[in-house]
Amino acid sequence: MATVMLRPGDLTTLRTILRRFPAVRQSRIFGSRATGHARRTSDIDLAISAPDISAAEWHDLCEALECAPIIYELDIVREEDVIDEQLRAAIQRDGIVMYRSDK
Repeated sequence: MATVMLRPGDLTTLRTILRRFPAVRQSRIFGSRATGHARRTSDIDLAISAPDISAAEWHDLCEALECAPIIYELDIVREEDVIDEQLRAAIQRDGIVMYRSDK
C-alpha cells in the first residue's frame, strides 16, 4: 500500500468500523493525506464505495466513523454520489485504497 499520512492505529480503527458494514466494497483515502501534503491537523478525506448500502446503513456507518476514537476530523463521501467531475478525478487519481471487502 502507498504511504498514507496517518498513524497505524487510526487506520486499524477505520478498517475495523468499515468491516462491520457488509455493503462497503472499498474505501480510499484521498486529498492531502494521500498526496503527502497533509499538515498535522489536516482532516481525513475518505471515499467509500458502497453501491448497495441503504440510507439507514449509510447513516449508521457515517456516525460510527465520526465517533471513532481518532484525533482527526473526517470528510466522508460515498463514491457513487460524487457528481463533481474534479472531485471524482481526484479520488481516482490520488486515492489510496485502505480497505477492500473480501466479497
